Amino acid sequence: MKITFPHFGDYYVIFRTLFETLGHEVIVPPPISRRTIELGSRHSPEFVCFPFKVTLGCLIEGLEQGADTLFQGGGRGGACRFGYYREVQEKILRDLGYQFTFLRLGAVKEVMSLANNGGRLNLLKALKLGWAKLNLIDSFHGKVRRLSAYELTQGESRRVYKEFLNACDEAKSAKYLKRVEREFRDRFCQIKKVSGLKPIKVGIVGEIYVVMEPYSNAEIERELSLMRVEVVRPLSLSYLMKELLPLSPKKTTHKWVSRPYLQYDSGAHANTSVSETILFAREGLDGVIHLKPHACMPEVTAMSALHRVSRDYNIPLLYFSFDEHTSSVGVKTRLEAFVELIKRRRQAKYNKPHSL
Repeated sequence: MKITFPHFGDYYVIFRTLFETLGHEVIVPPPISRRTIELGSRHSPEFVCFPFKVTLGCLIEGLEQGADTLFQGGGRGGACRFGYYREVQEKILRDLGYQFTFLRLGAVKEVMSLANNGGRLNLLKALKLGWAKLNLIDSFHGKVRRLSAYELTQGESRRVYKEFLNACDEAKSAKYLKRVEREFRDRFCQIKKVSGLKPIKVGIVGEIYVVMEPYSNAEIERELSLMRVEVVRPLSLSYLMKELLPLSPKKTTHKWVSRPYLQYDSGAHANTSVSETILFAREGLDGVIHLKPHACMPEVTAMSALHRVSRDYNIPLLYFSFDEHTSSVGVKTRLEAFVELIKRRRQAKYNKPHSL
């Protein structure tokens, strides 16, 4: 098998680890580019959401490089269009003349069919190493979001993270991965920080793909870090996997925290967007940014609740809706205005005269 899959943040490292450990060749598609978006948009229904177009473009580029097997999530229907990605994309790609096998890791038989050599033991090894890498990637990416606001030399933490990502990708055993972890924990600790800095703290919520795939959100986290803003973003793949566990405490928390504003499950991560915004406000964050694809119905539903949360908790919110026509210049301009607004609010708060 020559397996390819859509880009999803830095998680290509995890997918490559899983499939290569199981004895298959992996073809990572080229980094998402304007061509990727144009390919996906050209062959997608006009009304479909942006992540569908991005991931379809990735799959086409993977097939162009010789892949014969595709991996895509979804395939179970549900309250979000993501549940239909696999079926619709398969039909589009077959209509374009491509020959391939489409896998879904949620199907037990399909997972077991991947374990050519070593059977279940090899599958267990692949899952264990993939899970360890997943947690490490999310942990170190969280460090980057925190350190970027404080670092003396801007961009240093992202450079260290990129080196870590390459080392993590090359790790073929848990023992070697532990060595990588120790080395880069020390490297992050050695990054020099600006003393006495009290940066603005902004939370990010929204639809999972747009939140976690930098190209699809115009590199919004990097832009904020250049403005000396500390980004708080709980949503990650490890977070999502833990949320899927039976009796997940995270899912229960989101359900009850969002209940005064959303009395039902709106699908995808709409309830999470509302509950995380409330929790951010309680923790004293300076503002929240909500990201979604254009016409994402669960997040459109969340927006009506978020308006009330913003009013009730007196926390500024900035909304972004992304599609193939979104301008990165426009995104940067709106971010700068939002950060300036928060700075003025903070200044007004500290300069407020004391009452007698």
